[in-house]
Amino acid sequence: MAGGQRPGARQGRWLGLIVLAAVTAVAAGGCASPGGAGQPAGATVRLSACTVDSRPARCGYVPVPQDWSHPAGAKLRLQVVVLPASGTASPGTPLFYLAGNGGQAAGEGDAVLNGLDWAARAFRKLNQTHDLVFVEQRGTPGSGLQTCSGLSDPAVNALEAAVRRCLSTTRRDPRHDTTTSAVRDLDQVREALGYNKINLYGVSYGVTMGLAYLQRYSDHVRTAVLDSGSLLSVPLEQLVPEHAQQAFDHLVRRCAATPACARRYHPAADLAFILKLLGQNPAQIAVTTQGRTGVVSIPAPAFTSILVDDWLSWTQSTVWLPEDLHDLALGEWAQVIQRRGLGVGSSAGPTSLQDVTIECSDAWFALNPATVSQQGPSVFAPFTVGQGKWLHALCAHWPHDPGVSGAVHSNVPIVFLNGANDPVNPPANVAGATATMPNALLVSVPGTGHWTLNYASHPGCLIADATNFIQVGRPATAAQWAPCTRSLGRELMPFPPAP
Repeated sequence: MAGGQRPGARQGRWLGLIVLAAVTAVAAGGCASPGGAGQPAGATVRLSACTVDSRPARCGYVPVPQDWSHPAGAKLRLQVVVLPASGTASPGTPLFYLAGNGGQAAGEGDAVLNGLDWAARAFRKLNQTHDLVFVEQRGTPGSGLQTCSGLSDPAVNALEAAVRRCLSTTRRDPRHDTTTSAVRDLDQVREALGYNKINLYGVSYGVTMGLAYLQRYSDHVRTAVLDSGSLLSVPLEQLVPEHAQQAFDHLVRRCAATPACARRYHPAADLAFILKLLGQNPAQIAVTTQGRTGVVSIPAPAFTSILVDDWLSWTQSTVWLPEDLHDLALGEWAQVIQRRGLGVGSSAGPTSLQDVTIECSDAWFALNPATVSQQGPSVFAPFTVGQGKWLHALCAHWPHDPGVSGAVHSNVPIVFLNGANDPVNPPANVAGATATMPNALLVSVPGTGHWTLNYASHPGCLIADATNFIQVGRPATAAQWAPCTRSLGRELMPFPPAP
């Protein structure tokens, strides 16, 4: 995917994929201090000169309590990376970049680096006058990652034993790796680095982090740009069947209205045919992982999840879907998977325990299979129903502290950016924001899915508007964002030419 990592269309991926919620913060600097050259005078943690992704930076660790109910107890070290402002010795108010799910397999590199390159390029202009600081969220690589195998087994009657085996191997109690704890960690880092007011940019799960931080520490936030997320009170996973169906139906209508696409492809009919075949005999796909080749079975419900995560969520991938469904209907599974780089075997790997804790504790991930079944007809419902049953069984045995939930009351200037065609976090999922956040502006970005600032075709005006909003620091108006959204609506990413 052009422009950087995928942050996860859902605020958390299904178990088996790690939630890499690396927090990227942009720090306000000051004169030299005991905290290290270029750090604010109030900093209490010294960062050392380093090079990250070929960029000059400052690196270090900030200790936080493993269990916030016992702050004097055992500590956990969070990895921190700062990209200093390149054009001034006195940076402005910091921006915290709260990243989403990078989609890496457990143990594959440091999550703190997953997004640094994208953030440095996207906020290049801002970085001239503001530092960029990345803080590894607890429970991810670099800050206490723990994993187990066997937790993604769909056999719910085997989960209790799998949980017991997993917990017997942990180095520390994973119950504390909640979003609630991560938010307190983040404020501890803010204080340790000597910052008072900060700005926030959050994407996907980073929106959850941003809202939860606003809920608790609003007095320390100057502005917030929240990209492709949902309110803490919205059960977004519960609504996936409805919203994914809407996104797919929009694609079908657009293909039908585009002569070249309509002449060759029929995505609705192709999908129906594929699901019928998979319902009779799941696809058997040979997958090579770490030098070993195995066969992955893809039944119909699992395919609809792949459809959401790897096609419908991404503007750049959605336009390929008519061709890909056509080829899949012809049985060309290996060819499609290879050319799109789909990680169909990734869920078989180890599961991040932080991922489990967050999914079992945060209210937005709640899944009630009965309620899903009551929604309108959707080809995406069977997977969500099955996932809800499995998650309920897993969470019944998984220890976890309370997660985040409820309304966010804040007068901070906020801009919510949601892709009009996002199958998981559409504009409807933030529609109630202004009731408790009166200085929030809701921007529906036409022609886009997930992660609007990473829309490869026309990201410039969105990033420019976001940068200007952060720099000005006042409530935004619809008129300020309208020229950009109008241009995106006129210049939709085209379908590729048919082969």
